[in-house]
Amino acid sequence: MLALRRASAFSVLILTAFLPLPQFAQDPAMVHYIYQRFQVLEQGLQKCTQATREYIQDFREFSKNISVMLGRCQTYTSEYKSAVHNLALRVERAQREIDYLEYLREAEVCTESEDKMLAEKQVQGAEEEKRIRTLLNASCDNMLIGIKSLKIVKKTMDTDGSWMKDAVRDSPKVYLLIGSRNNTVWEFASIRAFMEDSTKPAPRKLILTHSWQGTGQVIYKGFLFFHSQGTPNEIIKYNLQKRTVEDRMLLLGGAGRALAYPRSPSTYIDLAADEHGLWAIHSGPSIHGHLVLTKIEPDTLGVEHSWDTPCRSQDAEASFLLCGVLYVVYSSGGLGPHRITCVYDPLGAVIEEDLPNVFFPRRSRSHSMIHYNPRDKQLYAWNDGNQIIYKLQTKRKQPLQ
Repeated sequence: MLALRRASAFSVLILTAFLPLPQFAQDPAMVHYIYQRFQVLEQGLQKCTQATREYIQDFREFSKNISVMLGRCQTYTSEYKSAVHNLALRVERAQREIDYLEYLREAEVCTESEDKMLAEKQVQGAEEEKRIRTLLNASCDNMLIGIKSLKIVKKTMDTDGSWMKDAVRDSPKVYLLIGSRNNTVWEFASIRAFMEDSTKPAPRKLILTHSWQGTGQVIYKGFLFFHSQGTPNEIIKYNLQKRTVEDRMLLLGGAGRALAYPRSPSTYIDLAADEHGLWAIHSGPSIHGHLVLTKIEPDTLGVEHSWDTPCRSQDAEASFLLCGVLYVVYSSGGLGPHRITCVYDPLGAVIEEDLPNVFFPRRSRSHSMIHYNPRDKQLYAWNDGNQIIYKLQTKRKQPLQ
């Protein structure tokens, strides 16, 4: 480009040489100056031409080298592809030989492995059964066979709620929890004080730092256990004397995702107590709406064991445990009848064939809660604002084989 510009300048000088000179150009000094400038331009043009020739030569050498290198790359690529292809064939052949040897080995040990796995499962099953028997080894061998009588202790204006005594301590105190979402507990000195509002002393009002959800609360060894409102599966252990949260846990297994009892549309987790300790009942979505039974260690809030029961959640209104056996109460509608049609015993000592259709006395609505108290062997229930006690008929279980 520079050479082209210099050639153009040289052409201009040649043309101007044949044109009439201006008056000032007739001066000899001026002519000499123009001649010198012409020589400078001519020398520059020669240098530009030489540089261009050198550049063209270098470019040709560079192109030649690139062509040689590209040829070598193509040769190396072809050799590499051939080597990779040969390696892939060898790997494939080796894999076929390995698969064949593995097939021969499995064919020889197949029967032995199946026998070993079966033996291991039998050992694990026996150990699990032994552990469950140890877990539920309490001096309790009764099973439910009927409802003996009903007594309406008190009537409030609240449709939902729960009431109870301590399941372990020998205390006459009665606790009233009104509603399915609240944080107020009423503590009565005795069942008589609970029945007669005018009886002194007046009930003690306990305001909890957390609200409960549902009607599945239980009092065990002086602590109130309840499902924390606004959480899907948090269980709180509350110290009623100190009015502080003692401990808390998250109940797994799908707890809190669906109602435990569709006939009691506020309870997602139902807590219960019996002769064996503390339990939780909830619906398990992963097992198609059947109830899940979980044994909880009350001191540490650790899960001791969990069972997927055959008892369906549909049409259930409440459940309770007696001597380690789960009894589920169903109703076809608000007008009843209310009856136990599913029973689950983790030890297998009680089956549904042993349990006749146990009917509850006809009530106008579904039960908001039914809890068993192992100290006085009675059911505490809430139905349409009525606080009810059911006395039970029981018999001894069949001894375990």
